[in-house]
Amino acid sequence: MSNDKLLSVDLFRQLDILNNILNAVEDMIFVIKADGDTFRYIWMNQAACYEVGVDETIYGKRLEDVLSPEQVAVVKPKYQQAAKEKSTIVYEDTFVTSSGSFVREMILIPICFENETRGIIVAVVRDITERKKKEQELQKAKWELEISEQRLRSLIEHNTDAIFELDLHGTVRRVNQVVETILGYPTDEVIGRLFIIFVAREDRERALWHLQKAIEGYSEEYEASVYHQTGKKVNLQIKKVPVIVNNQVAGVFCIAKDIMEKERMKQQLAASEERYRKLVEFLPEAIIVFNNEGKIVYINLAGVKLLGAKQKQDIIGNAIWKFFRNAAQIAWKKRKKWQNGSDAQEPFVEEFVRLDGKTVYLEVSLSAIEFAGKPAMQGIFRDVTERINYEKQLEFLAFHDPLTKLPNRRLFFDIVDKSIREAKRTKSGLAVMYLDMDNFKDVNDTFGHDIGDELLKQFAKRIKKNVGANNVVCRIGGDEFLVLLKGIKERTDVNKLVKRLYKNIQKPYQIKHLTIRATTSIGIAVYPADGATPKALIRHADQALYKAKTEKNSYRFY
Repeated sequence: MSNDKLLSVDLFRQLDILNNILNAVEDMIFVIKADGDTFRYIWMNQAACYEVGVDETIYGKRLEDVLSPEQVAVVKPKYQQAAKEKSTIVYEDTFVTSSGSFVREMILIPICFENETRGIIVAVVRDITERKKKEQELQKAKWELEISEQRLRSLIEHNTDAIFELDLHGTVRRVNQVVETILGYPTDEVIGRLFIIFVAREDRERALWHLQKAIEGYSEEYEASVYHQTGKKVNLQIKKVPVIVNNQVAGVFCIAKDIMEKERMKQQLAASEERYRKLVEFLPEAIIVFNNEGKIVYINLAGVKLLGAKQKQDIIGNAIWKFFRNAAQIAWKKRKKWQNGSDAQEPFVEEFVRLDGKTVYLEVSLSAIEFAGKPAMQGIFRDVTERINYEKQLEFLAFHDPLTKLPNRRLFFDIVDKSIREAKRTKSGLAVMYLDMDNFKDVNDTFGHDIGDELLKQFAKRIKKNVGANNVVCRIGGDEFLVLLKGIKERTDVNKLVKRLYKNIQKPYQIKHLTIRATTSIGIAVYPADGATPKALIRHADQALYKAKTEKNSYRFY
């Protein structure tokens, strides 16, 4: 469908005048013709061509011809809304192209509407991925700061031990409620007073010595007696911990425990551990405990199921390394990470092999605990296989064409760039071929897109087979392909390969019950004679292709 049928004369003239300006805009700009329930592409700037990986051949095509069904389901209702309301529509969504996925801001501006169904919509597409990422990072930083502050507050206020926060002079700045229980004074009568006045006279010299050691950066533990408000002495086990800010001691935490309470605490701890064991046993999350040598000493029922076993005895006693994907090649640093953790670590993903041979990805959270009176590591394991496989698929689609599985323009450009650097080092040559199937649109129009897609896949396989495994084939969109030929010594090497490819690629294609004959035009640029950068080589190969297409079914060197 020609542009003059799609655009009014005035709008067409305006686009022509603004062509250079709009092509300099980094945002993608599309001009869409609304005609009833149909929306067709009639113009786009260079940014749109590059990012979406298409060219002017999409002019006249419908949204349904260019976008995936999932994308159409999101985009088309917005165009319909803009056309109906004749007002600008702004929204955000996540868009996936051959170059990857990104968050975009869509601005749909209806113009030249005679009624609700006919007119022009200008779509401005802005990549806001980085902005969204920074917003999320800022929100995460704020959240982490808030969590850190809450943890400190929780540590002080909900600790079962008495907590005193002292300044460098020994003055009490903050306490928790347990202090009131031990000293008998309301907390507001303790804050602002010197800590030493609450200490028994015979222990004050030792208490001051330990305070000084803490100010010097040492963590000290000792026993001392303090006076209760009633006058009786309370024996405490005290630990002084320096508060370090910007690598300097800014204060001291005193953590005090009633010695008489220790025995009761042991009994309560034993009862608590038993309750914990019963709770953990039936948790839906897999819990595995292993000692400092990596030997598994406990696993709950969910863990048994997760590792593909029938009973605990199948797991307990084995080294945790046994279930790693590459157990024999586990690095010493990785073992150390698993064996010698202190505080709870950030969750990470590890590849495991179950007893039934199935490979799974497990998200692991490790923390150091005491098990049966000995140091151990506890891991919480969660199956994230489905998520990891999805992420791998997204990563693949970011650098590959989904139809042919070949590298896309983005990956090809990087490969050419690295190959040029290698060619400079080895003083060898390269060549880039730009291929375009002649009259491919006729195949789609005559036999349908399913046949056209199958022809493209067979075409891609035939190119790869003829150029060899050492060379790189890329699909950049539509029926256009790029080939990188490496290790070229002489121009005749390229000529021989192109002749062989040119001959074999024209053999008939068998697709279902059809025999399809397709010819190809090829443009070739050779490094370093025809360009010393990926951009120059590809552009010159494209120019050579343009000359070849004037005759079709031919090839031309730049």
